[in-house]
Amino acid sequence: MIRLLFALRDVLALAEHAVAAPRHKPSFIDVLDGTTPTPALWFAGDEGLYLMSNGLPAQPHPTGSNRLHVVHARGYRTAMSKHAVSCDVGGDDFCEPLPLLESQPDGASLHTRLVDAVAAGAALFVIDLDRTCMQIYPAQRHHLEVPS
Repeated sequence: MIRLLFALRDVLALAEHAVAAPRHKPSFIDVLDGTTPTPALWFAGDEGLYLMSNGLPAQPHPTGSNRLHVVHARGYRTAMSKHAVSCDVGGDDFCEPLPLLESQPDGASLHTRLVDAVAAGAALFVIDLDRTCMQIYPAQRHHLEVPS
């Protein structure tokens, strides 16, 4: 298993963009199923491991460059870093939508959980991941033990 750590406030900014956007880019699954895309964070792996908004118009990078705004997992900013853990994340490049407004098992949406976590002082958004399972959650502690 691999544990990915993201700055929670930065992830919330991506989520706020997706929720406020008038349109949303469809995921591969939306295209295949012919479904209408909804606000989501996209968890992607290619040039590193990162999250981005699916909102349209796309969220520009804060520096004003031609790149889109993404939030990288700590330590995974390059294609080399992503490929170093490719056996843990399922191999090739990927994009996994994380719906923001759908109710989770606890009844709250991911967006609500992010907002509540920031208000409670949490600092991290965590993705625990292996080839068959992904768990996502905010973390109160600034330092989490990285699983082996």
